[in-house]
Amino acid sequence: MEYCPHVEESVNRRLVEVCPTIVLASQSPNRRKILEDAGVRVIARPQDIWEICGKTVPEEVVMTLSRQKFDSYLKSPEFDPSLVAVAVDTLVCFEGKLLGKPQNDEEAFSMLRMISGKWHEVYSGMSVYNPKTGQSTTLSDVSRALFKDLSDETIRWYISTGDCIGAAGAYKIQRNGYKIIEKTEGSLSNIIGLPLEKLISVLS
Repeated sequence: MEYCPHVEESVNRRLVEVCPTIVLASQSPNRRKILEDAGVRVIARPQDIWEICGKTVPEEVVMTLSRQKFDSYLKSPEFDPSLVAVAVDTLVCFEGKLLGKPQNDEEAFSMLRMISGKWHEVYSGMSVYNPKTGQSTTLSDVSRALFKDLSDETIRWYISTGDCIGAAGAYKIQRNGYKIIEKTEGSLSNIIGLPLEKLISVLS
């Protein structure tokens, strides 16, 4: 039986303890689901901004992009100072090359073929507002994943699942992506797109 990765229950329980309700300044259904699966009440406040970043270091890129969405929320009339708020941006990095969301099946195929059988890094930048202190924090997290050796047929099958749509690096580990991954290192929730352990640390 294939192992389907999941966030540890102890992490979910701790998250609900420190953050029963959260404002998510994002339209990402994956980030909303990881929070709701943990038992957190999510208030979505997606920010319609033009993401621009002139940086090249992965940590700086994801932190800058998360901060843009975050600052947009803080300046909006929807900002609620009584609630925890978070904005996140995630990118895959392979041998120094940043991989965002593929624009089409051909680009997805190219990404998956490139990282087949190899390790890559998943970076998340996260900005958090803590109502207890009235302060905001921006930080980053990184995990690693090793892809199995993928045949062209397997890659085409995976693309047919629809997982590549809206996914940095053209895969979603929490859906069918785990079937094409050999192993991971670091936070699983970070690979999904929201580093829960770091969020808990900030709010604690």
